[in-house]
Amino acid sequence: MILKEFNYSDLNEFIFNDEIVNKLNQIYELRGKLFNVQINFQSVLDHLVDIAKVQSTDASNRIEGIYTSDTRLKQLVEDKTQPHNRSEAEISGYRDVLTLIHDNFQYIPISKNSILALHKRLFNYTDSTWGGHFKDSDNQIITEYSDGKKEIRFMPPPSHLTPGLIENLCDEYNHAVKEKKIPALILTGIFIFDFVSVHPFNDGNGRMSRLLLLLTMYKSDFDVGKYISIEQLIEKTKENYYSSLKASSIDWFDNKNDYKPFINYFLSIVLQAYRNLYERIDTLEDQPVSASDLVLKYLQSELRPLSKRDLIELIPQYSEITIKRALSELREQSIIKIIGKGRASKYVLN
Repeated sequence: MILKEFNYSDLNEFIFNDEIVNKLNQIYELRGKLFNVQINFQSVLDHLVDIAKVQSTDASNRIEGIYTSDTRLKQLVEDKTQPHNRSEAEISGYRDVLTLIHDNFQYIPISKNSILALHKRLFNYTDSTWGGHFKDSDNQIITEYSDGKKEIRFMPPPSHLTPGLIENLCDEYNHAVKEKKIPALILTGIFIFDFVSVHPFNDGNGRMSRLLLLLTMYKSDFDVGKYISIEQLIEKTKENYYSSLKASSIDWFDNKNDYKPFINYFLSIVLQAYRNLYERIDTLEDQPVSASDLVLKYLQSELRPLSKRDLIELIPQYSEITIKRALSELREQSIIKIIGKGRASKYVLN
């Protein structure tokens, strides 16, 4: 007997408050504007896709404590090297699933079998035996904060109920999408929250939730995650991410939980992604600006030291070589200076 039943017809009497409606309206407005200009900047958008793939692969794994060097990360994402250790094997798996979703999202149904297939790919490069299989023992959702403190946030359903719950979750989501009574973005947020709450795998639940977030967004024509890393925005706001999950988890088993805390957080992330993308394209629509001028503009507007990597990501219309040349010229003119050493080096106005 399944203890938890998903019902997306009323979403536990979900109320669209002013904050949620305002965020949805802004997202739809920005998406509409971007539809009209994207076709004119395809080469720059392709560059943004490449940047976002590296950022997303890095950030989603970093959230789970999986790291490698910047050089190795770029080589792995570009599929120019083989993984050398367990962390790099998991990074390579994420890269493959992310690429599959980018290129073939329209062919991937939201179903139990699809989720298992994606999970199997996620662990293809490891020696794990659980890739593509639901959990075989009960687990816990543990939140680890920036100060190292850990706490049990939630006790997911027992393992023997997992297959039925995931099937029910996918069926309910697909039915709600077809009915079109609830905005697609709201359904994505609730689907991802419920997926995380089921916590269906021994490992990889967080990464799978972020991959499924992108997949469901793409299928609903919200493709901002191709160009701006949603995963990186989540990593930068981890504390809010965990607190919103915790707040929306109360009374989840009894179908009385309040989805609003997580939905508000999720919509904030999507809105920030669209704002970031619009700022990039808005810059391109202005009169041509030199790489040096753009470096100075972002050093002034960001109000923080910026690394070379930060500037390459912020200025997609120029190549890495051109931005390096601009940085060198600005330093020679004593307009900017470098602080820190090695990988920690960043640029500031002089």
